Amino acid sequence: MSLTVHVAILIMAGMSMKGCESSAPSTAGGQDFREIGLALINDSSDAVSNQRAQKPQDTDIQQPSDLVTKPEQQPAVPTEVPNVAEFLNQNTAQSTATTTGTQIDLSDTVGPGRPISGIPEIGGGLAELIRPRGTSGMSPAGSLTPGPGETAFMDIVGKGQSFVYVIDTSGSMIHDRRLELAKSQLKGSLQLLQPNQKFQVLFYNNSVTPINLRGRVAEDMYPATAQYLLLAVQAIDLQVPDYGTAHLPAIERALLLQPDVIYFLTDGATPALTTAELKRVRQRNRNTEIHVIEFATSAPESRLFTWLQSLAADSGGQYRRITMK
Repeated sequence: MSLTVHVAILIMAGMSMKGCESSAPSTAGGQDFREIGLALINDSSDAVSNQRAQKPQDTDIQQPSDLVTKPEQQPAVPTEVPNVAEFLNQNTAQSTATTTGTQIDLSDTVGPGRPISGIPEIGGGLAELIRPRGTSGMSPAGSLTPGPGETAFMDIVGKGQSFVYVIDTSGSMIHDRRLELAKSQLKGSLQLLQPNQKFQVLFYNNSVTPINLRGRVAEDMYPATAQYLLLAVQAIDLQVPDYGTAHLPAIERALLLQPDVIYFLTDGATPALTTAELKRVRQRNRNTEIHVIEFATSAPESRLFTWLQSLAADSGGQYRRITMK
């Protein structure tokens, strides 16, 4: 009897329970049981946001680009003549900095590719500075825009196949950083030369010293190739002002090379060449154009021709007087 009663109760309880149907509605809120599942959705919005917010310094992992530092590329040889006005302004700024104890970097770097801008008049009337390459390509010698076969030094353009630079390195060239200005202009002028042209640089004080190109046999004239120009720039940077001044041996040494153009730069009008010495220079000159640049500390005291002006005029060259302040 007991067994029969319990079986009847179980049957009635089972009949009263609702079953799980496979056709149960899948919409939310259904009364019957239904199958459920988990769906994974890719949402990259947070990842992008986190990636943008994350900075390189927030992680300890080194990226491959962080491990390799590319060396800075520097031009081997300067490609333009520095601006004289800027150089002189830098010189004034350096004097002020020395007084106040502030250090200013006045390194002379000649950058590549850009033409040189014009400059205002300086002291003795230095006109617009030359540009490295002519726009017309047919500029006459002596113009402010060098053309084919031309170069320029201290605003004087010369044309030819061979050039000799005679640079005063006496002790007085230390004043107003005169030698530094001459060296920066010299490097820019050499860069304007073409590989089929030749050059020589004579530094002089009490004696005459041709430029010494490291690792090369001394020659009367050097080809203006990139390799020789690079060695010339390195040798120019080593020059320092010292000793006295002897003009005539340097001029005669330059004339022996028989170049098309001589650039002669000095800050020493004294000791002056005598009339007899100037005559000797004329006699030894074989169609070389001598351009003369004089660094001066004041305006000329007389309107009479100086020996430096005569030296230029006798050869058909130009004379520039630059007043250093």
